[in-house]
Amino acid sequence: MRGLHVSRPRWDTAIAATGLATWFAITVLSQHPDRSFDKLRRYDPTGTLIPNWRFFAPEPGQSDNHVMHRVLTTDGRQTSWKLTLPFSGRAWKDFFWFPDRRLSKAIFDVSNELTVLIARGGKHLTRAPSYQLLRNFVARAVRAEYSGHPPPRGFQFAIVRYTGYDDD
Repeated sequence: MRGLHVSRPRWDTAIAATGLATWFAITVLSQHPDRSFDKLRRYDPTGTLIPNWRFFAPEPGQSDNHVMHRVLTTDGRQTSWKLTLPFSGRAWKDFFWFPDRRLSKAIFDVSNELTVLIARGGKHLTRAPSYQLLRNFVARAVRAEYSGHPPPRGFQFAIVRYTGYDDD
């Protein structure tokens, strides 16, 4: 004869369900437009466990950042400023597949980080990873531009904020 089996509560299932429900609630609350709910993010030091899916920023981007450079040639001549990453037209396939967009997004993010560092006084700016990343990006572009020619003595680069056709 079979014995009666009395089911007992599974504590591991209850703990997992409570944990997932808490995580879901924190994720939903942290999407609220009121920034006071961002306090919950301090429990996520990596910034990956509590995602930020605010699709519509309270202050949308109103300008583009362009990186420009000029070169000091071996004969001491200074070239005029030129775009380091020239704008290329878009093709119909870019609607579906546009990996180059990541490069312009990276330049935008690095430029904004450098702007914040400069606003804080710019102390040790050249040691910041964002500065070194941008400098190396420009150096690579200059090397490619002067391949087959004597390397230049040096270069300068600038971040230019461009508002497009905005009259303001």
